[in-house]
Amino acid sequence: MSRSIEVLLAPPWPADVVRGAHVAVVDVLRASTTIAVALANGATGVIPVAEPGDAIALGHRLGRDRVLFCGERDAERIDGFDLDNSPASFVADAVAGKTLIMTTTNGTHALRAVAAAASVRTAALVNRLAVADALAHEEGNVAIVCAGNTDGFALEDAIGAGALVDTLLTLIGDVELKDGARAAALLYRAVAGRLPEAIASSDHAQALSRKGFASDVTRCAALDTLDVVPTLRDGILVVTPAVSPA
Repeated sequence: MSRSIEVLLAPPWPADVVRGAHVAVVDVLRASTTIAVALANGATGVIPVAEPGDAIALGHRLGRDRVLFCGERDAERIDGFDLDNSPASFVADAVAGKTLIMTTTNGTHALRAVAAAASVRTAALVNRLAVADALAHEEGNVAIVCAGNTDGFALEDAIGAGALVDTLLTLIGDVELKDGARAAALLYRAVAGRLPEAIASSDHAQALSRKGFASDVTRCAALDTLDVVPTLRDGILVVTPAVSPA
């Protein structure tokens, strides 16, 4: 029986599509990118939580010296938190050896909505190939979940999902594309030659730029700069080895 690939382009995310599938959650601007950067720079894990209060309560249970509180609301660092959601903040000197407890407006909510999946990873443009390799070596259907935004569809996440689908098509022989996956792949191919400009044109990218985060947008639009595969294990995103195509 052939495998299928579906892309859920915006919240809410139907539970029946996620259940039992191998899921990649995509939040290009910025949670998925930042998680990849943090783990590449030596963070021991990233724990996604829904709200700032949840992060603080968990951090005090784990031990304040072991954790960093990370996240944003309206793109800005949450008051009292150690770090925001900018990948530029997650340098090795700040995060190496630490467990990061993260809450963001969209990305961590998407992660918490896919608990019924067979496996969960986070994907961004920066680690597109590494995550595609890992998904290609799984058995079963793939569901790519776009975090989107509070209003629904986010262009940058659809492009990121399409980049993942495009790569999966080269790695998996017998695969059925559902409509969401087909649409995302067509979108990515339409803009692949001008990817930074396409990402920068999105509503959220423009909002980030107005807040002084234009360099984040540029960084998040770079393709295949990291080979980390953030994978959810017992509620914590940890690094699993990248897998070379068979």
